[in-house]
Amino acid sequence: MAREWETIICYEDRSTHLTTSRWRLAGVKTRQNAENTDGGVLWLETTRDGDTVTADLFQDPARQAADKVATGTADASGLDGTAANAAPVELSEANASGLTGCVYLHDYQGDGAAPVQVALCVDDDLAALWDGIADLPGYDASAGCAEFIRLAGEDVLAKVSAMFQDQLGGYAAAAAWFITDAARILPDLRRIANPAQLRSACAHRALEIGLGRSHRTGSETMYSRLRDYHRAEYERALGSVVLAIRRNHGGPAEAASAAAVRQSRV
Repeated sequence: MAREWETIICYEDRSTHLTTSRWRLAGVKTRQNAENTDGGVLWLETTRDGDTVTADLFQDPARQAADKVATGTADASGLDGTAANAAPVELSEANASGLTGCVYLHDYQGDGAAPVQVALCVDDDLAALWDGIADLPGYDASAGCAEFIRLAGEDVLAKVSAMFQDQLGGYAAAAAWFITDAARILPDLRRIANPAQLRSACAHRALEIGLGRSHRTGSETMYSRLRDYHRAEYERALGSVVLAIRRNHGGPAEAASAAAVRQSRV
């Protein structure tokens, strides 16, 4: 059984909307023509009626009823911004999406909507680099390369969090969903203003993982050479990343990796 997705970036406005943490989603599909996100993105819409908060996830920014993929409610009466009193929202699938999960609410300032970056890439991105992804061992007929992409996304965000630790407010990957103390809010991945910049790195890493299942240890094969090629491309893509960081005070600021490739003309 595939692991649940835990490294998820919710771009909520914590000053006017709400504060979330400990995202977990199951049933994420990245397969071509069958994914249940929009290129890896969902939209979270929340409304409050008395002490009940309803949270809906949509596959389209228009957030129409037919685009709903998951829904759930939470009792917001005890929310005070602390982890101890956070309220879980158990998400059930909608419109036969296959998507379920859970998210915790820490604070609720008002109704609103926010994009949620679930996957840094999808099967379409892998197919642009490799012809025949459906033939990779481990490819899932329903979910596609979702498991490879989940693992790759975790690796990419761990690297980026280390590369931009000052800008993101912490070192290494985001804390696991089961950590409930205050330290788990750092690094703040919401400060990555353009996660699409990481798509290429995630796609190459996912292919490296998929191709790595296609060769025998200790024996050089076509698959192992291709695996090594995508490993090198993954490292190259990360080495040239320049992120737009959303600062606490507003406007984006450019921040570059120390490993960024710099070219000069003579």
